[in-house]
Amino acid sequence: MEVKYKKSQVILHWISAVVIIWGTLSGFYIALFDSAAQHKEWVSFLNVSLTTLFIPVFILRIGCALRYGKPQCSPLTAHQDRIAKKAHLLIYYNIALVMVTGVLMMERDINVFNIITFAQPLQDPVLTHWFNQAHKFSCATLGLLIVGHILAVIKHHRKGHNLLNRMTL
Repeated sequence: MEVKYKKSQVILHWISAVVIIWGTLSGFYIALFDSAAQHKEWVSFLNVSLTTLFIPVFILRIGCALRYGKPQCSPLTAHQDRIAKKAHLLIYYNIALVMVTGVLMMERDINVFNIITFAQPLQDPVLTHWFNQAHKFSCATLGLLIVGHILAVIKHHRKGHNLLNRMTL
């Protein structure tokens, strides 16, 4: 019998997936391709707003993961299960690093959809530059981890282990 994740875990997972994939792809697009300043400003505004709102969602997701854990009856071997657990922990740590460095790199106040504004946490340009560099690195590593995560799900699906079904409502 297949055991699924709790409804709250599923919803928080897919909100996380959408925000992280959007933030990663749009951020890399802006960083790597030449686009109009107005387009860069809009994407930056949207990403700052979305990811700021994502912080409490991520905290809630961690709380649900700690409270409910993962469903039993995994189709994975014990070795695969240990690898998956370590990979998920690495993804969670990396997401936290992206969020912390993203906040600390801000060189202006944090405007969330023109509804609420938080003061820029650091004033020292040397520190904000350092956190900006750390943010770029952590975003790149998160991108790689997410690709690895997706590839692992595809690999297991092709072997007849429909892990993705466990993460549906």
